[in-house]
Amino acid sequence: MKILVLNRFPLDLVPYGAWFGPQHTVVLLTRSASGAVTGDYAEVVEVPGYADNALVEYHAHLLHRRHGFDRVVAYSEWDLLRAARLRAAWGLPGQSPDSAVAYRDKLVMKQTLDAAGVPVAPFAAVDDTSALLAFADRQGLPLVLKPRRGASSLGIEIVADETALRRTVETCADLAADRPAHLMAEAWVPNEMFFVDGLVVDGRVRLCWPSSTSSPLGFRDGECQVAATLDAADPYRPRLIALVEKALAALPTPPTTAFHAEVFKAPDGSLMVNEIGSRMGGAHVQDLMLHSFGADPLRLQSAWLAGEELPDLPPEPVVNSGFALVPPRPGRVLRAPRSCPLPGIVLFEMAAADGTALGEARSSADTLASFVAVGRDRAEVMERLSHAVDWFTTTCEFQPAEMDRGLAA
Repeated sequence: MKILVLNRFPLDLVPYGAWFGPQHTVVLLTRSASGAVTGDYAEVVEVPGYADNALVEYHAHLLHRRHGFDRVVAYSEWDLLRAARLRAAWGLPGQSPDSAVAYRDKLVMKQTLDAAGVPVAPFAAVDDTSALLAFADRQGLPLVLKPRRGASSLGIEIVADETALRRTVETCADLAADRPAHLMAEAWVPNEMFFVDGLVVDGRVRLCWPSSTSSPLGFRDGECQVAATLDAADPYRPRLIALVEKALAALPTPPTTAFHAEVFKAPDGSLMVNEIGSRMGGAHVQDLMLHSFGADPLRLQSAWLAGEELPDLPPEPVVNSGFALVPPRPGRVLRAPRSCPLPGIVLFEMAAADGTALGEARSSADTLASFVAVGRDRAEVMERLSHAVDWFTTTCEFQPAEMDRGLAA
């Protein structure tokens, strides 16, 4: 089999060539070839500015002329539509453009879920200011305004009151443009949030487990995002799994795919789907699946595509696991720890070298440091993550931006 891989990830985390094996011809079209074992690939092409560069698809077509691909593999949220368009152009199996749009475009997603009776917050398309004001009049404030095809909490606005509404109208370039803004508005729902992550293989859900999480928008206030897998006995676990399985059935889900859902628990205890993606969750979701289930969704997805039989997966976590993301803040890292000695911390990553100047976090994916912890239950995992964040706060020598500017003066 000849496989084209579109890749945005660090290649030490996704060794596609080793996953598929030498019996397949694997061609890599990537943001950066750093970390690639070149012997694992028939050809490697780097594309500068990969994320927003249309040359990715251009190069894909040139490569197809040389290799004649049988499959296109793409595991990043931002590559799903690219890959679907290529499959459609070449007549290949896998996720179609209609399926990719239903999972990428939040308006299409909510329309599909709502029509199938899957609970979601009230929503509407916002292509101009009049549509935004009409939704605000109908649903009231606060409301949430977001790009229909965003990710990592980029571009999301919480419009709390009339002052914030006027400011949003004044500053949102998309609303001012002479073209549809391609935004969506939703009613604001006070909530607790959960992730639900898993894997569909050959049309069957093979892995599905929820985690509690703090808000992915907390980075705006300098707050850490903390997530941990639920205990098997948690009363919300079966309800969350049933809701997400209903969402997967309602959407045009690819026969084989990882998935990542966000679910709100409203104050009255009801559950509603916020979003769901036909890809593995970001942050350290991959590590949670590895530690709790011994399963890497991307590795299993690749193995199935390569014709391997998948192992039986445990019906519940072997251990509980969780992660904490510490956002950056304006200032300079003077001296940071490079390892964490605390019990139960199985991964610690420091994203900035000593002397690095930092600004505000721009998305939920921006981190200064992150931790992965394991424990006997969710409570122990959360406690260990709390201790780890406290340890980092006191151990990392940091100079706030105000002091940095004062010294420079």
